Parts: sequence; structure tokens; C-alpha cells
Amino acid sequence: MPGEERPTDSGPVAPVTPQRYRANAPLIGIIASLAGLALLVAIVTVGNRWPESSSTSTPTQSDTHSFVPGYTPSPDWQGIEFTNSVSQASGYWQISPPTWVGDVVTVTTTLTVAKGTMRFSFFALDNQDTNYYEPTSGTMITGSVQAGESETGTIVLEMPRGDFTLYLATAAGRQVTALIVSG
Repeated sequence: MPGEERPTDSGPVAPVTPQRYRANAPLIGIIASLAGLALLVAIVTVGNRWPESSSTSTPTQSDTHSFVPGYTPSPDWQGIEFTNSVSQASGYWQISPPTWVGDVVTVTTTLTVAKGTMRFSFFALDNQDTNYYEPTSGTMITGSVQAGESETGTIVLEMPRGDFTLYLATAAGRQVTALIVSG
């Protein structure tokens, strides 16, 4: 009937027991993390190993640098040794500090070839926004230098003033090496 209270069972209530977690669950997590870390270290180590020598005609360190060692750039210039992987031409390339007039930069460059023949071109990438620039004028935009010879000339680029990377490339435009130029 409405309003009538029903008797409730007030018998003993079973005690509530907290659920127990397995004590080895954190240990399994730690072991799995360590195994993952070890796998990552193994992958990075194997991926960064130098290739083992083989009977293929891979150039060795002495082959790559068999041309006149000890190239040094002219005072205030910067330079780098190069090897063209396509033609196997090798030598030394150096550049002067840039001369800016507004948004036009001139760089003097010297290309010395010790082995083979280097057919060359140049291009630049702006270090701020990576825009591509080709020389607009100069006395050494493209050309060819044979073993035992050097060529010095200028490269003129029209680009916003700032740091850029100047690339020595093959005549087909394939990168050989690069130098960073402060603007």
C-alpha cells in the first residue's frame, strides 16, 4: 500500500574486499620499455655503421683524397675539397666574402682540379626561405676545368640580402658540394 514501509533485510552484509592488482604488472612494463629502448639503440647503431669494405670499386679515403693534400683557402676566403661522384673529378673550391650592392651579390670563386675534368655550374639557396637562385651574370657561371688547372672568376646573383648557401654543381645542375655565405 502507498505510504507503507516495507521491511528490509538487515542481515549481515558481506565485507567489501579491495580488488588486488598483480604485483608483477609494473615489472612487465619496465622490462618492455627497456626492450624497446634496446631495440631502438640497436637500430640506430646498425644504421650508422660505415659499410664494410668489399671487392666493389668503392673509393677509399686514400682514393678520395689522393690529390694534393693540404689545400687552404686564400686569406679571408673559405674553401672545401670536392669529388664529383659522377665524373670522379676532384680538387678544391674556394670563394671570397660576398660584396653586396642592394639586392645584388658578387662572389669571386676559384676552382682547382687535381684529377679528371670538372664541368661546373653554380646555384644558390636563400637560408631564410630556401628560394632558388641562379647566377645572372659573372665571368664564371659555367665552364670546364681540367686536372692540373685552376680557374678564377665571379658569380653575380640577384637575391635579397642575407645568408645563403652557394652550391658547386655539375654542368647538368647536380650538387657536388656547398659553402654557406654570410650576408
